[in-house]
Amino acid sequence: MFLKNLNTYLIFTVLAVTLLVCSPARAFFPSDMELDEIMYQKYGTLTSYEAVLTFPSEPETSITIFRGHDHWQQTFTSSANSNSTVISKVVGQYFKPIAQCPAGSDMPVPVLQLWSPDDPVSDWMSIGISNATRSYGFYDDTPAFVFGARQGDDSSPQIWFNNENFAPLKIVLDEERMITFGTYSKFAGFMLPHTGTMTVGEEVLDFKIEWKGIRKKISPSVFSAAAIKKESGCVIASTPVYEFLKKCLKLNN
Repeated sequence: MFLKNLNTYLIFTVLAVTLLVCSPARAFFPSDMELDEIMYQKYGTLTSYEAVLTFPSEPETSITIFRGHDHWQQTFTSSANSNSTVISKVVGQYFKPIAQCPAGSDMPVPVLQLWSPDDPVSDWMSIGISNATRSYGFYDDTPAFVFGARQGDDSSPQIWFNNENFAPLKIVLDEERMITFGTYSKFAGFMLPHTGTMTVGEEVLDFKIEWKGIRKKISPSVFSAAAIKKESGCVIASTPVYEFLKKCLKLNN
């Protein structure tokens, strides 16, 4: 009888310890405030930059992104369809375009704005990522913190971070659209991505990122909506990359 009671006691003790160790794991997930603080520590001083995106599938196309003064400018340049160069421009703030050249060109938000927004948690929540669900998973073989979903949920809006340095690894916008960031290396004191992939359904677009300048002085005029509206010579692009970017990065806010 004693042995039976002892065995029962041991079983319940093991279960209690297991629950004590495993159940509160959620408590170790960063809170909204802690996640913001982590991102500000890692990227908060990345207040301005110039970066150029290129696309192996369309070498004649590039995107130049300027960020500064809480705004961004994105210039799409392509000579893919003719001997002339097609240029489209857009300026915006946070996740919203403000002015475009030409008007109606329907350019989306820059992919780097999604990677490192101005107010991380608030901005990510504005595109549907829920702060009610957090989990841990593996991105390839890398331990990752998942904000917005549990591992196995591939359709809910979510963002994955490297569990050690909190570099963003993957952003899921919905069940069809996803952005991943590949090679990271240190540049000017920051861990920055240099490659990435965008996915829309079965379509995939690889891109490379060349960082031209970090924390550089950029004139506020670069982000002037009035100046963009007055520019001439802009053309609405119709290349495969341009159409893909509109499908992948167009936000409903």
